[in-house]
Amino acid sequence: MKHFSIYNQTNILGRIKHLLILMFLLIQSGFIYAQNSQNRNDIPTISTQETIFLHSNTTSFLTGETLYFKLYCLNPLNNKTSQISKIAYVELIDSEKKSLQKNKIYLDNGIGTGEYFIPTTLKTGNYKVIAYTKWMLNNPNSQKYEIDIFIINPFQTQEPNDNITFDLVNPQNTATAIQTVNSNTGNDKRIDFEFDKEGYYTREKINLKLKSLTGTVEKGNYSVSIRKTDQIPTLKQLTPAEFAKKSSESYVNFTTGSFTYIPEVRSELITGYITSSSNQNIADKSIALSLPGKEYVLKIVKTNAQGKFAFLLDQFPNFPNAILQVIDEKRADYTIVLDAFPKFDPSSLQFTSKLNLSPELKKDIEERSTASQIQNAYYQIKKDSLVTEAVMSPFFSTIEKTYILDDYTRFPTLKENIVEVLVELYYRKNNGKYELHIRNDQKDLQMYGPPMVLVDGLLIQDPSDLFEYNMGNVNKVSLISEPYVYGPNLYGGLISFETKNNEFSENYAKKYLKTMEIQRPNPQKVYNNPDYAAGNKLQRIPDYRYQLLWKPDIKLDSKEENLSFYTSDIKGNFEVIVEGFTENGQPVYVSKNITVK
Repeated sequence: MKHFSIYNQTNILGRIKHLLILMFLLIQSGFIYAQNSQNRNDIPTISTQETIFLHSNTTSFLTGETLYFKLYCLNPLNNKTSQISKIAYVELIDSEKKSLQKNKIYLDNGIGTGEYFIPTTLKTGNYKVIAYTKWMLNNPNSQKYEIDIFIINPFQTQEPNDNITFDLVNPQNTATAIQTVNSNTGNDKRIDFEFDKEGYYTREKINLKLKSLTGTVEKGNYSVSIRKTDQIPTLKQLTPAEFAKKSSESYVNFTTGSFTYIPEVRSELITGYITSSSNQNIADKSIALSLPGKEYVLKIVKTNAQGKFAFLLDQFPNFPNAILQVIDEKRADYTIVLDAFPKFDPSSLQFTSKLNLSPELKKDIEERSTASQIQNAYYQIKKDSLVTEAVMSPFFSTIEKTYILDDYTRFPTLKENIVEVLVELYYRKNNGKYELHIRNDQKDLQMYGPPMVLVDGLLIQDPSDLFEYNMGNVNKVSLISEPYVYGPNLYGGLISFETKNNEFSENYAKKYLKTMEIQRPNPQKVYNNPDYAAGNKLQRIPDYRYQLLWKPDIKLDSKEENLSFYTSDIKGNFEVIVEGFTENGQPVYVSKNITVK
């Protein structure tokens, strides 16, 4: 996306340099993607592949609990993080092969995290969590990664299940407070962890030290999960080492000159096409996408010969409410259609394991269900927080002139503000419609076309709509009195209105506007970790956490890294798992048990 004053040569040269670097990187990756390519069969042959490893905090859940997961998008040849895809897709699929939930996950250098709250609407049974990228769906040998999970709904009557044998992880009934259950062995053992004490009590602080066992720092991507064990059956997940071995054995080089899905190399892709009700030309039409608000998104692209388009959306701001429009005098003749989620075919999925709920599990199910309900009852006090998004400035910032209207005498109409305040603006009436123009004493801006007009980031094609708007709702007006290029279009300047409550788009209804909610990647979270240090205000708040800690963002930038957290009011055995991959693609998995008295 390009946007600059055509007289700003420094910006032009900088963007040319950026594009050259980007082209070089794409060539090095083995492909070049042309956003408006008219024929996908013309795209060069691609051999670069990727795969996904997903692990969750457990594989058996009660409704009301939360499934936490971490994604590793990897190169199957060396298990290093893949640089191809920036977006992954995660689906929850039931035993009837019906997709119940689809999520987008943003991948930062191949790593992504997310969670899924298990609702009480789900029936007791076995399910699958599927993870893939658009790029993986082009290769039949690496279409997805799957894990099997059990979900138990204690509020619904159990349907009869066959007692089928499956590989279980049996809880460890340890005699000592800390015991190693499973870890990397021999020369492959690279990371270990240790505790500051032999045993712990409820609401006691635990200090956990992660350390590299080799001569170098084992920097990488790891997660730490600490969860209570019980007698409810749990399906065994692949460890990173088992996944790496299986991935290398099943890898088949994939080359093709055409493909169904284009990779999301730079960021999230929103694709679609336009049609015309009166057989208007659909090629080379400008399409605008706005995510309006105080920190807004505006993208403009051109359609190809088939009327198809593609928008690249940045990670921030992560707004879902979108408004799309065709920029054309006959804009009402066009219909915009967005492509659906990439279609994963679940027909090959095999559900071979079933959960048999025996009477012996009743006590464990009741205890976990009670704990979950108590935790959810205090959700507002214990809820996770979102990672603070970066503050996004308008794309034209630093080169505009801004009028804060409260600094001037307030006038209710746009006409009065143009005459009394916005001295660079003037208006004309043509065929019953108002036009806005910007003055420039050195050049005639009209030769470049009308100015771009925005309200809270929403592109306004008919400025007449603003002449009846109450300017008392407007906070500021920003102007650029130079020719301006944005995306594929040239404008005779820019006019941006920012309203006080950023609610203009909610009441701006036009037939040619396609208003819809698009699914964006799940926002990143900072998971709640209560602090019971002296003087805390949580003494009267019950703590029934079965999941003591879920920390998916461990890097191990030094030889040792210290973590601290508190136990809950729950007593028993807890499994501590550290797993992931080093920067060089070496798998890591260490598991130990601790006891809370």
